Amino acid sequence: MSYVRPRTILCRLVCSFTLTLGLLGLLAACVSTPDQTEWIRIGVTTKDDVIARYGQPDLLMAAPGGDTALYHPTGSRASVPRLEIPTAQVGPFGAPTTRMQSIDPGLGAKEMDKRGNVFLRKELRIRYDTRGVVQGLSSP
Repeated sequence: MSYVRPRTILCRLVCSFTLTLGLLGLLAACVSTPDQTEWIRIGVTTKDDVIARYGQPDLLMAAPGGDTALYHPTGSRASVPRLEIPTAQVGPFGAPTTRMQSIDPGLGAKEMDKRGNVFLRKELRIRYDTRGVVQGLSSP
């Protein structure tokens, strides 16, 4: 049986802790980005809240039961090129393969214009009741 010095054990613990912490940080970075509409709560959020965040709708359809607002996607100030990185993975029969995978350059960050309105990445339809409270939310 060999003697292991306490300093060596401490060094191994610190190194393994640092490695584990780094790996957890890397895995946390792979989590999907939140949806731009997750802050909207049906039955709670009002038309004024939505207008404060996104600005006036592109189209407002009035109906006896309430209005439906349509927001079209807005482009950012500059065209962002599509970024891809090569990823390695195990292929058929255990052979390594690589493929290109797209990455979101914003990583879920909110892009805003000069007035403070959030840029939308996809079309958004919001249905309000007669009091101006959100009753439905869809994104085709």
